[in-house]
Amino acid sequence: MHLSTPTRAALVSAALLLSACATQAPAPLPPGTPGTQGTPVPPGAPRPPVEQPSLGWFSKIKAPDGQVPVLQLAARGVQVFRCERRNGALQWAYRLPEAELTDAGGAAVARHGVDFSFEHTDGSRLLGKVVASEEAPRDGNLRWLLLATRSFGEGSFGGVSHVQRVNTAGGMPPSACEVRQLNQLLRVDFTADFVFYRPG
Repeated sequence: MHLSTPTRAALVSAALLLSACATQAPAPLPPGTPGTQGTPVPPGAPRPPVEQPSLGWFSKIKAPDGQVPVLQLAARGVQVFRCERRNGALQWAYRLPEAELTDAGGAAVARHGVDFSFEHTDGSRLLGKVVASEEAPRDGNLRWLLLATRSFGEGSFGGVSHVQRVNTAGGMPPSACEVRQLNQLLRVDFTADFVFYRPG
């Protein structure tokens, strides 16, 4: 079949365009995507979530250098307070958290309790100590925290050295309590995300 010169030119142009599309390099992954050079993942460790809270270089609760996020769980529960007299005034004094932690699929996998403890269903545990905090972006929500932790047992929490509490909502008591509430407990609903770190 004889093709006119304009027709041949059009076919050659189309072929070149298709070739260019087929060989174009894929777009780079966003910085911090799990498995990229910027976020190494220890062998066998759970992959960190792609969406991490943006805390900035100078945040008080930024995890120390060399720490790698390996797990993120969502918490829903209560912060427990007790009406006490302190320095001549009645106030709600913090006692402990009681929360259930769920994974990305919504399955309950851990509990969060007294002394900033975490207990996973696989038997691994953490005990935490607050080493830094800052106000939540919105008033009336729990402070964001950085915890240094000691781990016990093998499992998902094994080797975890730091935990961030971020994306908090609720959890704060009224500014003061009344005489009739003295020694009573108050449970305030809250939600938060907990990000768990191991040395990279």
